[in-house]
Amino acid sequence: MRLGIDFHLAEREGTGNCTYMRNLVESLVKADRDNEYILYVTDARLPYYSTFKSFPKVRLRSLKFKSPFLRIPLLGLMTFMDGIDIFHTNYYGPPFFRGKMILTVHDLSFLHIPECFTNFERVKDQVLIPRNIRKAGKVLTVSEYSKQDIINNYHISPDHVEVGYNGAGPIFKPIADPQRASDVVRGYGISKKYILYVGRLNKRKNLSSLVKAFTILKETKNIPHQLVIGGIKDFLPSDEMESINSSSYKNDIIFTGYLPEEHLPLLYGLADVFVYPSLYEGFGLPCLEAMSCGCPVVSSNLTSLPEVVGDAGILVNPLNVHEISQAIFEVISNDGLRSEMVLKGFEQAKQFSWEKTAKKMLEVCEKLIHE
Repeated sequence: MRLGIDFHLAEREGTGNCTYMRNLVESLVKADRDNEYILYVTDARLPYYSTFKSFPKVRLRSLKFKSPFLRIPLLGLMTFMDGIDIFHTNYYGPPFFRGKMILTVHDLSFLHIPECFTNFERVKDQVLIPRNIRKAGKVLTVSEYSKQDIINNYHISPDHVEVGYNGAGPIFKPIADPQRASDVVRGYGISKKYILYVGRLNKRKNLSSLVKAFTILKETKNIPHQLVIGGIKDFLPSDEMESINSSSYKNDIIFTGYLPEEHLPLLYGLADVFVYPSLYEGFGLPCLEAMSCGCPVVSSNLTSLPEVVGDAGILVNPLNVHEISQAIFEVISNDGLRSEMVLKGFEQAKQFSWEKTAKKMLEVCEKLIHE
């Protein structure tokens, strides 16, 4: 079987799509030596792609176009020329394709939080994604919540959608070198105990509520902590930034910007608590990463997050800043509770792995071939 994979999203550092594609495909080619893989990339000369040179059944095909208007139609032509049996892509597939397509749809955020997208992106998603969902041989998604959301919105058969949960990579584990971890953390200007958030900075992440909860804790509990917000800015409205900047304790709020993956386990590992008050998630990978590193988690109780966190963390109403602040304080002020949450987090994280994600992908491929 010859599998083609639209791999260009693996080049977008600092995004969940990049993490998903890299880990999924690396796990696939390590576990599966029977099938042939052709990865369609923007530029095969990028250093990252040297990872695949040791795999004899993996080939890279450079499209050289970043524009979807050129790349996506060209993909259809190239998959035809390459004799692809099954083609995998995220959200959008080529308009003409000779084989069978697996479409990964992580979530329908463009429907639920449209203000996080440009007008063009929103219209494009609303037109193209439903068409691709119906055209695909199978739809793969990352949580039971997202599966039901797709079924409810597009009225398709439950058999058309398969769930393959995300995982946390092998680097997400307890700190092995405390001195290096301390040096990295200090390099971001962190000089005290800290509360951590990691993720993109946009409206659906609900950062204004996190900052308000942090301000409450400073004012009423006099906590010594800093609030560390890690991630790249992505459609964070001016009113959200004004809300954040209006905090009386903004000098104790650190924006790190983009965080290299190798720094993430160190930041998780030294944080007193990881807080993720998101309003909408297809999965919520940072919560899983934090638990894998031994960091207790306070998370939103909405959408897919209860599936990921389970009973290992504290789930809160993300629109209730007093509930968020109370949960944070319980964790940072109660060593017994914190230790219990760390142990439960390790157990919860064991349920997820990229190897399981790759296995699910191969199962879906087999179903399509036999159909």
